[in-house]
Amino acid sequence: MQKESDIKNKVLYKIRSGSVHIRPKAYFVVQIILITLLSFVALALAVFVMSFAIFSLHESGEQSLLGFGQRGVLTFFALFPWITLIIDVFLFILIDWLSRLFRFGYRISILRVFIGVIITALIISILINLTPLHQTLLNKADRGELSFLGEWYEAIHDSHAKQGVFRGTIMSIQGNTFIISHDDNDRDADDGTWNVATPSGFNMANVHVGDKAYIAGDAIQGTIQAYGVQILNGGK
Repeated sequence: MQKESDIKNKVLYKIRSGSVHIRPKAYFVVQIILITLLSFVALALAVFVMSFAIFSLHESGEQSLLGFGQRGVLTFFALFPWITLIIDVFLFILIDWLSRLFRFGYRISILRVFIGVIITALIISILINLTPLHQTLLNKADRGELSFLGEWYEAIHDSHAKQGVFRGTIMSIQGNTFIISHDDNDRDADDGTWNVATPSGFNMANVHVGDKAYIAGDAIQGTIQAYGVQILNGGK
């Protein structure tokens, strides 16, 4: 009892001396509302960026690189959307910091909060990719109707000739080779027509004129010596 009385007297002394200011209840209510809104916005942005990264890896065909052997795996990491990952990490750290402004945040470990936020964002991101949201935005970007984030979506269907990755529509087939054509209207190195020599043992039965193809290989004088080929059906 004596100890509690001493603490009470010290607090009252600080209040009277002006070293501690009493703030109205409204101040704390507004603070909680602002922190909640900021946390919600940060989480929404993190979910959007993560869902976009998942969508772009699938839609671009880059996940196919993981099935193209060691060289394909190395190329996959070279083309991985690291910027989106960095943005997401920053947002997760911001959410974690905001959560610690609440009292309960001090009683939960940093790791537990961080993992919980990531798992939540991942689940919501997967659910978003079950909706037509990103496909709709991609279609708008392809038509030049998406100004904000348009470049992100337009880059999904880009080839990466310098990294030995090509995309295109199959124009003709002859034996174990086929010709692809690609033009994304930017007049860069990946635009044009390419003859593709498929890797040994590749099954040509599923290759048809008009299909979209994702190819990894070495381009020499208009011919791609492919070490990996993925047919992207569904008009990707």
